[in-house]
Amino acid sequence: AHNDAVGIAQRHGITVSAACGVIAAISPGCAWGLNVQYADTLVAAYVQGKRGRSLPCVGSYGWNNIRKCEHILDGINPLDVLSPKTGPKTRAFYILILNPSDAVTVCIDRHAKAVAVGRVGSDSDGSNVVRPAQYVFFARHYQKVALDLGITSHQLQAICWVTWRRVAGNLNQETIPF
Repeated sequence: AHNDAVGIAQRHGITVSAACGVIAAISPGCAWGLNVQYADTLVAAYVQGKRGRSLPCVGSYGWNNIRKCEHILDGINPLDVLSPKTGPKTRAFYILILNPSDAVTVCIDRHAKAVAVGRVGSDSDGSNVVRPAQYVFFARHYQKVALDLGITSHQLQAICWVTWRRVAGNLNQETIPF
């Protein structure tokens, strides 16, 4: 992820921090390959002078995230744009893309929550949503287990995420079989 951000930064003459921020801002609900492609497309348009609604509306969550990207590209610190109250996962994602050797930060998303609670959450009842207090709770537990295993928190989360995606797939309200 860091190397992808470096590539975007070099291609378009922006800072690596800004490239990481744009990738993170676009990331919610977006597959990784598309995330990088969308970030590159948006940065290219910004560098060409496009602003506001003339920027491409890329990603899954529309103009709100595009405005965040524009603020980041305008020079505002991504951590000031990516709100800690509404987007702790997105902030963590930014931090880890910028600094992949960070040993403590962890991205807690619906998949990390599903692994921790042993079942897939539901869109209909909101049980797949990671609320702010839950984020802190799950992050602390991932950090503790990672420390016990001698790996970084984000390595543990990545291992769990890849395994969950492979084993659990699209289970609906079922116990995860591991």
